[in-house]
Amino acid sequence: MTTASAILSAALLISFLPATLLLFAYGFNLYYLMGVALFNRRRQAEPPLTEYPHITVQLPLYNERYVSRRIIDAAAQFDYPSNRLTIQVLDDSTDETRQIVAECVAYWRARGVDVQHIHRTDRHGYKAGALAYGLALTDSEYIAIFDADFVPPPHFLKALLPSLLADPKAAFVQARWEHLNNADSWLTRVQAISVDSHFSIEQDGRFHSGFPFNFNGTAGIWRRAAIEDAQGWQARTLTEDLDLSYRAWLNGWHGIYRNQVSAPAELPPTMTAYKRQQARWAQGSLECARLLIPKVWRSAAPLGSKLQATVHLLSYMVSPTMAILVVAYVLASLLLPREVWLNSPIMQYANAIGPFTFAPTLYLFLSQVLLKRGWRAFPNVLLLQVVSSGLAMTILRAAIKAIIGQRGEFLRTPKWGGSALGANQYHVRADIGALIDFMWGVVCLLTAFLAAQRGHTFFVVYGMMLCVGSWAVAFWTVFPDLKIAVTKVPITAPSTK
Repeated sequence: MTTASAILSAALLISFLPATLLLFAYGFNLYYLMGVALFNRRRQAEPPLTEYPHITVQLPLYNERYVSRRIIDAAAQFDYPSNRLTIQVLDDSTDETRQIVAECVAYWRARGVDVQHIHRTDRHGYKAGALAYGLALTDSEYIAIFDADFVPPPHFLKALLPSLLADPKAAFVQARWEHLNNADSWLTRVQAISVDSHFSIEQDGRFHSGFPFNFNGTAGIWRRAAIEDAQGWQARTLTEDLDLSYRAWLNGWHGIYRNQVSAPAELPPTMTAYKRQQARWAQGSLECARLLIPKVWRSAAPLGSKLQATVHLLSYMVSPTMAILVVAYVLASLLLPREVWLNSPIMQYANAIGPFTFAPTLYLFLSQVLLKRGWRAFPNVLLLQVVSSGLAMTILRAAIKAIIGQRGEFLRTPKWGGSALGANQYHVRADIGALIDFMWGVVCLLTAFLAAQRGHTFFVVYGMMLCVGSWAVAFWTVFPDLKIAVTKVPITAPSTK
């Protein structure tokens, strides 16, 4: 081996070691959580609610003209004593949403509902700032939170509160997300599977194992004392819910997850909206990882909880890590002598992680089995993996921003309540990301070609999956309407009109 080959081989090996370790940990953890979810399928019945503490429902809104009326209607019809319930519509809107909210609030106030229209003059702190502002205006011990695209059922508060009342060290109780528009298109169908797997396996498995897990920003109830003990809502990351959840856990609190209670919500119906959502979640999660992982390892938590928290907070690094492996494979194929490359640790490591590459497929499919969605979901599971692989560059850009500490505007995910008018007027503009996705697809196609020449089936399959996924994401970013029909979403909450 020449000196240059040795240096290059060492450099590629150094890049492979942490990448392989993370992928191994992620795959192993998925197998573990799947096992926990399978062995904890029996659910204990919740005790009936015998006391009715005052609860404030917070509805943070920003320019949600297509769905604001729907969520206010749903909150106003909670099956809960009206004298023990306050609804705060935390409206930061700058468009006609303000007028829609004002009319809807007036309608319900005239019918005896304690609903307040709270409008800030600026978006300081974005959603976290709105929640903190509203918290200062109420003395309720319990705070329920719903994003604008949710339609919680009337029994929601009664179903979740008993868990929180029975456990004085519980910071929050989180419900499972269901879907309003999962049948609208192939894109919403695959997103629904992704959401299902997160809740029915990850959240459920972490909760039953006694590991830390996060409030998902909506469809849950917080204990005010836990929020204040953790220094309140903060806008230092793009995922204020994940940040507060872990700060509360580090202070000795824990969460409760109830898989049997659900609230339906709207899934992003276009690729650009979906990419925006995933980028914000990825950047926010990795911002939390940068800020919180050192505190996690300095804490007195058990080793298992520290490891679980680390894998959880770094989970969005899986996609960029796989991109690193692809680049390393291409460089090794093109630059290293064949006899050196074939026997390099790179190929040994690639073979070693093989069993763990099947974990995501099984994880996604198992969620559909547990939720009784049926075996017909399997083709959509495979399609989801292709689409998810195509988001590699979107996640990578978000990860870089998180690592270097670059902050930007909190870009919410557009929602239009199934309105054809909203679909026509409310597109998220495509940017240079589509070109980056396309070029990355070319690199992945080269990877598959090189792997085919050398008989490395794993990299052939993976390279083609990345290529097709990246080009599909790029295509539907530029042409968001093509073959993705936005149809009428069933509205479960009655209109005030």
